[in-house]
Amino acid sequence: MIKNTSSNQYYLKEGKIGFLLLCLFILLGISHPGKSIAIIPQPQEVKMGVGAFKLSAKTKIYIPKEYADDLKPYLTSKLKTDLGMDLQVYSGRKTGSNHYILFEKSVDISLPSEAYQLRVDPDKIVIKAGDYAGMFNAFQSLRQLIPVGASGEINIPVLAINDQPRFAWRGMMLDVSRHFRSKEFILKQIDQFSAYKINKFHWHLTDDQGWRIEIKKYPKLTQKGAWRADREGISWWQRSPAMAEEPKPVGGFYTQEEVKEIIEYARIRNVEVIPEIDVPAHSKALIASYPELFCFEKSNFEVAVGGKAPDNALCAGRENTYQFLEHVISEVAALFPSPYLHIGGDECDKRNWLKCPHCQITVKDQQLQNVEELQSYFIQRMNAIVVSKGKKMIGWDEILSGKGAKGATIMAWRRGMHSPEIDAPRSGYPTIMTSFQHSYISQVQGPNELEAEGPKGIVTLSKLYNHEPIPQELTKAEADLVLGTQACLWAEFTPTPEHTEYMLYPRALANAEVAWSNPAVKNWSRFQSTVEDHFARLKRDDINFSRSLYSIYGSYALDKLNQKAMLYLLTEAEGYTIYYTVDGTIPTSNAMRYDGVVALKPGMTVRAGLFDKDGNLLSSKLTELKLK
Repeated sequence: MIKNTSSNQYYLKEGKIGFLLLCLFILLGISHPGKSIAIIPQPQEVKMGVGAFKLSAKTKIYIPKEYADDLKPYLTSKLKTDLGMDLQVYSGRKTGSNHYILFEKSVDISLPSEAYQLRVDPDKIVIKAGDYAGMFNAFQSLRQLIPVGASGEINIPVLAINDQPRFAWRGMMLDVSRHFRSKEFILKQIDQFSAYKINKFHWHLTDDQGWRIEIKKYPKLTQKGAWRADREGISWWQRSPAMAEEPKPVGGFYTQEEVKEIIEYARIRNVEVIPEIDVPAHSKALIASYPELFCFEKSNFEVAVGGKAPDNALCAGRENTYQFLEHVISEVAALFPSPYLHIGGDECDKRNWLKCPHCQITVKDQQLQNVEELQSYFIQRMNAIVVSKGKKMIGWDEILSGKGAKGATIMAWRRGMHSPEIDAPRSGYPTIMTSFQHSYISQVQGPNELEAEGPKGIVTLSKLYNHEPIPQELTKAEADLVLGTQACLWAEFTPTPEHTEYMLYPRALANAEVAWSNPAVKNWSRFQSTVEDHFARLKRDDINFSRSLYSIYGSYALDKLNQKAMLYLLTEAEGYTIYYTVDGTIPTSNAMRYDGVVALKPGMTVRAGLFDKDGNLLSSKLTELKLK
């Protein structure tokens, strides 16, 4: 037991004493006080107490005056939505003697930015933080202590939380070029991200399939570049290119006023919005709008409709390319308060540069060795432009090629043949980990046959959750250059808002915990149980989340010698039971139970599902195998 001398209230912490107390609770028939705690991301330290604070319509809330303009309307709105209560929020000094919630600005230097202390006593709740971000994060933890659907007088368990983020960069990237998403949809996701302490929204605004941000100096970027021919219903990689005479009804863009509205909405929610203008490649929509920026004269293009987009790189040798981009960056930089501006720099097909007279003259004049160094020349000029606008440049890890781009921040996404997660910090670059193997949630999250079309890879909830962003090979000094981690949702295979959410959730919650919580407090079993509790919150917030956690991965091997088929059924979810049938019928909890590899006769049709202890089928997506 840990005694807090200021209130005669006792708290217990995990450890031997906590275990003995748990045993005592069980013997006495008392519920373990930590059982109802389901906070994502997991706080760094939780001390459970005994008893509860009774939240009611009479509870008063006090917040510092300096944060009242932003925090008061947000608190009022969320408490109304969560509880149906119109609680009174006051700014300034506390006047009541008991039964209140107090947000208190602390001068404690041990509380870094975004950190907080949350203490629940029977007569009061006190939140301490050194800044607005810490208070906002504390409120998200407090919200998660309130059961979904609760009304009337609500019991919040007595506890004490000391919490701070592991990483300053806790990001989510959303691609709105491949499939445009409305302003309202973006606001909804930012609100949801912030509820889980995600604090960076990386907005992929331009690519081959659409330019999504208004640039006043270059109106054709949205007049033409934001619209493409309709190929919906055709597989992404099988779409034929658009013809000039075709209607271009698919697309959309954000006006600068809408961008400002989104940024302000995000600011109140402690979310920084980072824009990405992807160049020199991934620029087919830009080139379609302004073909004079291409390597060769008299070229006419249409905005890509999907699949491969050849000839999508800007000319790196034309001076007007850099003049054009400087005007674009100038408008974008003026719109976004973030100190960062992402310029892409990835997957550049340089074959046209080899044949382009402008590019080859630049290679010669700048004494470059090859087109790899020409890309470095391009990136370095972009970096100078970005810096001149008072911003820091971010690029995908391809910008390390050639001579690199000193002063830039690297998003390390490639793995395998490339090792930017090691090379970038070792070369002194601030680095954000965005591993395509673990954090690209455009990949499906369950067996391919049970999911909609997507890339071949699978990033399950547990795979993302169990990923460690910092490589063991890094020294402490190198590891200190890792700013954080980010999950990325590319939009080739998310044609609808509903499917976009399906791919985001609940994996965004796993990403939030990877980015916030220290490895020592992470635990898959605990997270699985907690995220299942949060399904009710996602449903309340009208989020179309995936239940692929409950999918079954089925395979078999033929034993030709004994004329048997050896059946293998696996699931990432713990604590549940697989039942299966061999005649193609839908399994129930009365079917055969799978307890390990089983030998069956070839020719049977196996159907399997995952069930809870009450016999409920957890996912309607059944695994089916024909043992041929």
